[in-house]
Amino acid sequence: MLRLMFSRSFSMAKNDLVTTKKTDIVSSLISQELTDKFTKLFAVVYVGGRQFKVSQNDLIVLDNNQPIEIGDKIKLEKILAIGGKDFTILGRPLLDKSKVYVNATVVEKNISSPEVDYTKYDGHNVKHLKWLSQEQTTLRINTIFVDPSITEE
Repeated sequence: MLRLMFSRSFSMAKNDLVTTKKTDIVSSLISQELTDKFTKLFAVVYVGGRQFKVSQNDLIVLDNNQPIEIGDKIKLEKILAIGGKDFTILGRPLLDKSKVYVNATVVEKNISSPEVDYTKYDGHNVKHLKWLSQEQTTLRINTIFVDPSITEE
């Protein structure tokens, strides 16, 4: 029984976009929203082992010290999803980094407020008291760039 479970070969089906009149209309509407400069976009980015839903001028705090300096401009390319008021485009698992990316600037590097880690072992006269604080990096999201041709995939 176990041998049968692992001997099967699984293949992933390729997802093709069926071109119909409705999908053409939807993709043209999304392209129009992407080219409009007043549309407020959001993006779900993967940074520092965590996912953040960000829009323009948001601040995100990354735990641990990142090897970047204050004022450095970085480009976040691991984008899981983008969207606006009327649409959302999901990646499987990521969107194409040549068509979608987020620009950010390092604003601050600081140390978090100390937290107490207290351990006491019952039955023994052993107590541990530690004050823990982490280094943090704060990023400001400058722009979310989306190429309107992303709807043609």
